[in-house]
Amino acid sequence: MEKDAAACYIIIMTDTPTKKYNKPWLPIRIRKLIGLVLMLALIVFYAMVVMTVAVTTSVPENGLIEFFYYLVTGVAWVVPAAAIIYWMQRPDEAQ
Repeated sequence: MEKDAAACYIIIMTDTPTKKYNKPWLPIRIRKLIGLVLMLALIVFYAMVVMTVAVTTSVPENGLIEFFYYLVTGVAWVVPAAAIIYWMQRPDEAQ
């Protein structure tokens, strides 16, 4: 009786499929490195563009308009940054 139970256990354990992972084109460690460089470049480039637009005559000297300009531009960089973070953090897909 014990022999049959052990044989069934071995059959069950060997028949269970294991998930195999595809080797991704870009592993998560490389994606994180590329994402870090992209985030730094995005922040520097975005800050330069926002400052250039603010210093030129595009933003009036009105305090309320300046406040809303800096409020919107201070939060707008989050959208492309979130896309980069989403791309960086996605897990490697199972087969």
